[in-house]
Amino acid sequence: MSDWSGKAAGRQVWIALLVLGAAGCHRFDVQSFPNPESLYQASLREFRRGNYVRAEQGFTKLTFDLGPRDTLRVKSRFYIAECKFGVRDFVTAAREFRRVADDDPGDALAPDALLRAGDAHFQLWRRHELDPSSGQTALATYQELVGRYPESRATQIAAARVRQINDWFATKDYETGVFYFRRGAFESAILYFRGVIAQYPAASVVPEAFVRLVRSYQALGYREEKEETCATLRQYYGGRRDVRELCGDGDLRR
Repeated sequence: MSDWSGKAAGRQVWIALLVLGAAGCHRFDVQSFPNPESLYQASLREFRRGNYVRAEQGFTKLTFDLGPRDTLRVKSRFYIAECKFGVRDFVTAAREFRRVADDDPGDALAPDALLRAGDAHFQLWRRHELDPSSGQTALATYQELVGRYPESRATQIAAARVRQINDWFATKDYETGVFYFRRGAFESAILYFRGVIAQYPAASVVPEAFVRLVRSYQALGYREEKEETCATLRQYYGGRRDVRELCGDGDLRR
């Protein structure tokens, strides 16, 4: 390649970069659009680019300009909540999504709004060892979605979220039970292990909760309770080595 060709190629690269830069820095004036549809589409483009503040400005103007029954107004309110979610203002996002679902329950976006309200609460509770109130609210919101819109696509997603949150709640209670178990407070441990089994039967920690429950009964000399629990363990988890050792001919104390 000649020097001239190399310089020309370099200039083309710089021109392309300048064009991209100008596109990224364009001015977004919500007053400059001729009609609501054009403002909505422009705001949607800003949202998809990750320009949540600009997008929210456009969607907010639409909520003031459009009538209460205009479908673009419901969509704009939904995307205002998405903008709040995008900037990690999950408290406001949850509130705005909830408003969409409650104010327009018959709209096609209502199930998605409930799902996203649950997602916002879920984001506030990403570590199960922390205060569970946000997780409980997320769980209740997902369950409400399943009850109100059982045939919606959003319900399928919510059902998976419910399983995940229940698993986290179960893990939290199981770990509390283990805490008491290791300190010899077997009566308290029993309450937690039995609670995990009863409240979260599909949770991943249920087999371990059963095993710890048997060991707690053994430590306290509760032979009848131990045998009843072992019967359940052998029926449902008989293939596990620890179950065979605990509930077979071996000693319950390991």
